[in-house]
Amino acid sequence: MAKSKNNKQLENIAKDVLKKANIPEDQNFGSIIAILMVISIILTVIRVLQECNKNKTLNMTSKEVGGLYGAEIRSYSLKRGWFTRLRIKRIMRQQLSKEDYHKYAIKLTEVLLDKGETITDGEALTLLEASNV
Repeated sequence: MAKSKNNKQLENIAKDVLKKANIPEDQNFGSIIAILMVISIILTVIRVLQECNKNKTLNMTSKEVGGLYGAEIRSYSLKRGWFTRLRIKRIMRQQLSKEDYHKYAIKLTEVLLDKGETITDGEALTLLEASNV
């Protein structure tokens, strides 16, 4: 039951990003493929953050870990530094075709950062749990 709830919340996060990015649901991006693509990008970003913070979270509860990552995601999203953008675009290059990357990378990066500004600790915890599967 909890896994189904997490999957639904993960899907809702991806749908929110796609809606804000105005990515059309045409033959290149069917809704399922686009959702999976965005989820894959988000989870890869989370895995990068986990690798950077693995020593900090050793003795924390899951709620504390969700709070830590939620705060960190919000912080990176608010600052929007060149390194943050570089890492996101690098991940997108791995996940998207060359044509789709050139078409959607800038808008998708901005929307991901916008979503990161408003992410809740619960959503961050859902992303962490999904990335650990």
